[in-house]
Amino acid sequence: MTTLNRFPLLGLWAEEAARRAGYRKDEAESLGHAYAVLYAIRANRRPEPAKEHAAGEEHAPRKRRTATVHFGGDDLEVVRAADGHLRGRVGGEQPQTPASYRRSVRGKFPPGYYERLQRAFRRLLKTVRPSELKGRLTYDWYDEWKKSCGVGRLVDLDRLLRWAEEESEARRAGAVTK
Repeated sequence: MTTLNRFPLLGLWAEEAARRAGYRKDEAESLGHAYAVLYAIRANRRPEPAKEHAAGEEHAPRKRRTATVHFGGDDLEVVRAADGHLRGRVGGEQPQTPASYRRSVRGKFPPGYYERLQRAFRRLLKTVRPSELKGRLTYDWYDEWKKSCGVGRLVDLDRLLRWAEEESEARRAGAVTK
């Protein structure tokens, strides 16, 4: 059984969803990485106890407002690169870029699996209209496959390939509606 952490899988999944939604390859890679970072942050967030403000206590500095793109049911913070293309900027000062995608997402896959999963995800995502990927469908499908193909906090890659192929075939046959 070949397994992989969910982070790079969500990055690839979101990158392919962004491609289907009409983003350029470099922008889709950046958004895919940003989407995975967003969910990693959410998964690792610990609730903070409520703080009572004493009289005269200074307020925390205001967070700088950034541009956002609505994708996958979430608003992702973005910036524009020098060439005008979108770059995700979730969870830190440095934006997510095609280079960071190659390092943190693509580079984590065992040999041959990135390409196989990319093809399977593309085939499945072609069964929906691009506009549907702005809503929760991107996350809902991820949540479905992480549960049905999960092995603890890892995902069985062969089971994920089968899930994507079966879901795609079912949708093409008209047996499933999302």
